[in-house]
Amino acid sequence: MRILVTGAHGLLGRTLLALDEDVEWVATGRSGQPVGRCPYYVLDIADAPAVAKLVERVRPDWIINTAALTDVDRCEQDETQARRVNTEAVGMLAAAAARLDAGVVQLSTDYVFDGTAGPYAEADPPHPLSVYGHTKLASERVLFACLERSIVVRTLWLYGYEPGARANFVTWVLGALHRRQVIRVFEDQWGNPTSAVDLARALVRLCRAGAAGLYHMGGATFMTRYELALELARLFGLNAEMVEPIATHAAGLRAPRPLRSGLRTETIQRCLDIEPLSFADGVALMRAQPAFQRDFAHIL
Repeated sequence: MRILVTGAHGLLGRTLLALDEDVEWVATGRSGQPVGRCPYYVLDIADAPAVAKLVERVRPDWIINTAALTDVDRCEQDETQARRVNTEAVGMLAAAAARLDAGVVQLSTDYVFDGTAGPYAEADPPHPLSVYGHTKLASERVLFACLERSIVVRTLWLYGYEPGARANFVTWVLGALHRRQVIRVFEDQWGNPTSAVDLARALVRLCRAGAAGLYHMGGATFMTRYELALELARLFGLNAEMVEPIATHAAGLRAPRPLRSGLRTETIQRCLDIEPLSFADGVALMRAQPAFQRDFAHIL
């Protein structure tokens, strides 16, 4: 099975390429720096002719689109760019895939919900609050309208470690607490943190199963971001007194956030016969990775 991964420099992209799977990986990104040991191509996924040309050249069985503009506040400020990257580019990938009868897996988000009644199942009506949420919901609809072999996986609070990937919430908390910095963490944002390795494995299994449709994938532990930071302090023996709770409205963020969020995972559990990792188990998996042990030896 040949899988083309877009956004290969991000945490999920790098995690996919590092999996010990019988997959022929091909990677793309906007940087000129290759990722991993697989073939790599520079690609702007919002450039329709370039997308069509590359997909025709690679001829993948599946495209997993991890590329997105995920800076929620930047999306609020630049709606045109957000729609270009998060919505219009998905239509271009779908059109290119349709010509080869390839499938597309689109990563989406809990931000398609308003966060008043989470955790949410796939059948719950979406109601995004932000430009980011609207563009990701639109990407789902574009994909399903254009391509029969389409999978949308909504996820949230992705964490893990891959060298070269930018910091995520978990690695940021660990770094800040190790430096004895006081951090202010939202006490009113609820979700179920998702291990990048757990999600990546599920994506490959969906492709192998020839699945289609909408799935939610998150971790097994529902918690606030504040509780998450306290749990990290406990697990790594760091000073929890450096973690201060803050309400979201006090932060003055440009884009609204869904507060009582989270994703229910029964559908993907039944489809793949899996149990998502708890937060503690996901952190233990991350902690056992040789790269994490090397680069975070100072806190182990």
